[in-house]
Amino acid sequence: MSAHPQSWVVVSGAGGALGSSLAAHYAAKGYPVLGLDRRLDRLHGEALPRVTGKAMDLVSEEEVCDGLASVLGDTGRVGLLINAVGLIWNEPVISFRLGKITPHNMDSWRRVIDANLTAAFIVARLIAARMVRTGGGAIVNFSSIASGGNIGQAAYGAAKAGIEGLTRAMAVELGPMGVRVNALALGFIDVETTRAALSADQLQDHVERTPLHRMGRLAEVISAVEFLETNEFVNGEVVRIDGGIHL
Repeated sequence: MSAHPQSWVVVSGAGGALGSSLAAHYAAKGYPVLGLDRRLDRLHGEALPRVTGKAMDLVSEEEVCDGLASVLGDTGRVGLLINAVGLIWNEPVISFRLGKITPHNMDSWRRVIDANLTAAFIVARLIAARMVRTGGGAIVNFSSIASGGNIGQAAYGAAKAGIEGLTRAMAVELGPMGVRVNALALGFIDVETTRAALSADQLQDHVERTPLHRMGRLAEVISAVEFLETNEFVNGEVVRIDGGIHL
C-alpha cells in the first residue's frame, strides 16, 4: 500500500541533502511529512507548513519512540517511510602514517555502522510496527553502490551491505502483513554531501567511468522513490541508481 494524502510520510535523515529534498517534495504534493534527524536546518529553510521536523538522535530508540508518539500519537497512519539516514565515510582498513601501520579506528567504525545501519533499523522497525497496525505501507531504505566493496570505505560499505540484507529480510517477513520494503543503491548523486565527501579529481574520475558520463540528479532519486512507493508488486528489491558505473 502506498502513501495517500491522509497518511504521513516519514523521512529519516531529513536534515541531509537528499532527505530534506524528499521531505519538501512530498509536502509539496500535499502529504503531511514528519522529518527526523539530529539537525533540521534545511527543513527550516523550506518553510513548508506540511513538514513537521523532530530533532533527535536516530540511534536512540527512546528518542525515536518519543518523537514519533509526540507527532503521530498512537493511531497516526504512516503510508511511506523514506529511510535516508546515513553518513558517507572514507577510511582505509590499513593506512601508513609517519612510517607506521595504522588500522581502521574502531570509534569511527562504530559511528559509521550506527549512522548507516543501526539508525535505519531502529526507525524501520518502529514504523513497520505502526504500519502493520494501521493497514500497511511502504519502506524505502537507502543503500549505496559501495555495498559491493569499495577501496577506502570498509565501514561504509559494510553498513550499506547490511542495509541490503535488512531490506530483503524485512520484505519477506512483512510482505504478508501489507508492508513492502525495498532499497535504492545510489551511485554518485550531484548533491552537496557527495561533493563534500570526494575531491574534484575523484568526482571527475567517477564521472568518466560512468557510462552516462555524469552524476545522478536529485530528481532521478525522487522518481525512483516514487516508483518503489507506488508499484505494489515490487518487494525486497535493491534498485541501483548509478548510471551504470561499477566500482
